[in-house]
Amino acid sequence: MGISVKYLLQVKELEGVSVLSENEGLDNEIKGVTIIEAPDIVKFINGGEVLLTGLYAFKDCSIAAFLEYLNELAGKEVSAIALKRGRNVDNADLKIKVLMEFSAEHKIPILDVPFDISFRNIMSLIMEHLFNEEVTRLKYFKTTHDNFEALVLQADSFDGAIKKIIDVLSKSIDNPVAVFDRHTACVAASDDAEKEFEIQNNARNFEPEIFSNYKYRRQKGKYVQYLIKVKLNFEEKLHLVITEKNQEFNVMDCIATESAINALQLEFAKQYAVLELEKKFQNDIMHNLLNGKIHSVEELRKNTSLLGVSFNGHFRVIVFGLEDSRKNSIDLQEQVKGTNILADAIVNSLKNVRVHNEIDRIVVIQEVREEQTQEEYRIEIRRAVVEIQSYIAKRKRNLKAKAGVGKVVEGIINLPESFKEANEASKFIDIAGDISEDGDSCVILFSDLGIFKLLAQLNEQEQLLEYIPEGLKKLLDYKRPQRDDLLITLKTYLDRNLNLSKTARDLYVHYKTASYRIEKIIKITGIDFDNANEVLAFRIGLVVYKMIEKHNKDYI
Repeated sequence: MGISVKYLLQVKELEGVSVLSENEGLDNEIKGVTIIEAPDIVKFINGGEVLLTGLYAFKDCSIAAFLEYLNELAGKEVSAIALKRGRNVDNADLKIKVLMEFSAEHKIPILDVPFDISFRNIMSLIMEHLFNEEVTRLKYFKTTHDNFEALVLQADSFDGAIKKIIDVLSKSIDNPVAVFDRHTACVAASDDAEKEFEIQNNARNFEPEIFSNYKYRRQKGKYVQYLIKVKLNFEEKLHLVITEKNQEFNVMDCIATESAINALQLEFAKQYAVLELEKKFQNDIMHNLLNGKIHSVEELRKNTSLLGVSFNGHFRVIVFGLEDSRKNSIDLQEQVKGTNILADAIVNSLKNVRVHNEIDRIVVIQEVREEQTQEEYRIEIRRAVVEIQSYIAKRKRNLKAKAGVGKVVEGIINLPESFKEANEASKFIDIAGDISEDGDSCVILFSDLGIFKLLAQLNEQEQLLEYIPEGLKKLLDYKRPQRDDLLITLKTYLDRNLNLSKTARDLYVHYKTASYRIEKIIKITGIDFDNANEVLAFRIGLVVYKMIEKHNKDYI
């Protein structure tokens, strides 16, 4: 059996709730209760419900649209409307006036609810009076599920939908709620929720007393927090964080939380599908632009517009890669994860970029200022790579970011020139310390390669071997492990401008040991260290050898 509106007003816990409209309709039978958080909820109303609203679902709608909603509601024969006034709603006074006229015409009482009485408590009280515990849970699940489904159907943007879901859940359980992505960045939060999140050492598994597909944990800090881990796909996940600030988190709150999670999963799935489509579309455009596969000016202008960049702007291409310190990691899924983290880091650290995501690298088109000097850009990109590495290290400690940078080109049509240079520069990352004065091996500009720009154009190994002096070839063919000791000694000796003391110090060997090695190198190679041309030839030869070793380790 139901209860009447008049009986509800006599419940002690609802003292302070008053009748705002005429006293007609107080004998209406209450058969259920629901919160109006989206106009579409009317589709899920069966009749006899008490509707709880702060008119926030109608905050931006016109009076005509509000009247249209009320006309649709009229046929549902609801028992009462419980109203919280004072929310920031457009034309709130006029909408309340319209609601009062609707009340008088259809004999539906309007109840005035003080702000200190939560809708959560009203729902619980009505359900306790109407149903036994098991039915109450089922009814509550249906009510919350319908509300969140209506929100998702109504949402006109991803960010808006997620924020509404979080706000409704927070209101339903009367506690702060926030959702965080896999990198613990806050995606959305209710107004009173913390925007930062950390799993404490005291976090323990928590059983929600209902069947759930999700893992709950409970941790104590300033307030008790409940952490629900939600897996979206093979690499995406989120954490829903509920802070027990106002009310004790109970089984009914778990039911509302489960419904909210279902809505979040649906919304994230929609966004993921859209983003994947956009990424594929952008990747195709960037691939064609970078490789010069544009067949007309009209097609070029169209693609430039779709990519959202300037047709006649100034651009650089950067090729980013990752090095795995474990060296033996070849798992494709791990590689994709690493590249996705790298892409996120790039977007967070670099301005005015478009990102082309490949399995093992990221190609970036960056729009730059025409007046920016080479030195200014060199400082900027190195600083950005440090930020990118810091971002990656927090998530994948074994990965190291590297970048090869092409020249500035004017006009989107000239991107292939910069892309070619960036590609070549990226091949020199591992030997950048042998080329650059500061030994920086994380980022290198093609323009900094000097003579090695010529070597980058050589594709045949036989051509590269011509740049290794005959004497150095003899040392490369020398027996191991002595060969490796001699090579590192030669390189260090050259780097230290033929200073034997500094060479011994850098190698952590005795001065006499370093001297002996240099004498042996002279004997094997025949090098004259007093001849600047020979020294330069050996410097170049060591770099060329490293190029060959990197790309074909089994050749030598």
